[in-house]
Amino acid sequence: MHLVQIRGYAYDTFRQQRRMGPMNQTERKRQAVLDVTFRLLNDKPIKAITIDEIAHDAGVSKVTVFKYFTSKNHLMNVVITHAFDAMLRQIKDILDGDMGFVETYQAITTLKMDQVRRYTAVFQENMMTQYSTSPDFFDADALTMQNELYRHLMTKGRAEGYISPQVTDADMQLILHVFTEGMKGVEASRLLESADFLTRFFLSGLRMDESR
Repeated sequence: MHLVQIRGYAYDTFRQQRRMGPMNQTERKRQAVLDVTFRLLNDKPIKAITIDEIAHDAGVSKVTVFKYFTSKNHLMNVVITHAFDAMLRQIKDILDGDMGFVETYQAITTLKMDQVRRYTAVFQENMMTQYSTSPDFFDADALTMQNELYRHLMTKGRAEGYISPQVTDADMQLILHVFTEGMKGVEASRLLESADFLTRFFLSGLRMDESR
């Protein structure tokens, strides 16, 4: 499983290289730093990873590492979020499909869980650590795209009657913020185990059925 995970990341790089042509020396060095960091994130906690180790394994100097990344924290964020870049595009494809709101939401949740399961337990915990402690984990473009996707999903839900008209866009932003913040500090394994329950709980609450 670990080999498949490492190969999956390398394969993404290989596909980009085929589309864009051979990388120059600068690009190869940067990619070597990314690949080494990804491997280490699958093997050990972030606090146990050093820039010295990354530079040594990538065959570059520490100066070179900091030429591409402003800090260790920045490097960790880039590698972890890169692993999920493709997921946002897949979510958009799901939203643009013909499924109803519930099926769409469940498909997105399944996609997220499957993506997380691709990586080792160590990588999952490293991801949650960065997500919980790094204020710049997501860059502005990623946040904008994520918000647009959520608005698209909520529009679908309202149109099909699964989201109460009483739930405003501001309400949804607050709910999503509470859910997002609430996940911080929770072990990745616990979130995976509870994914189905959280999905049902979330969908039930959006209806705001006052007849019960």
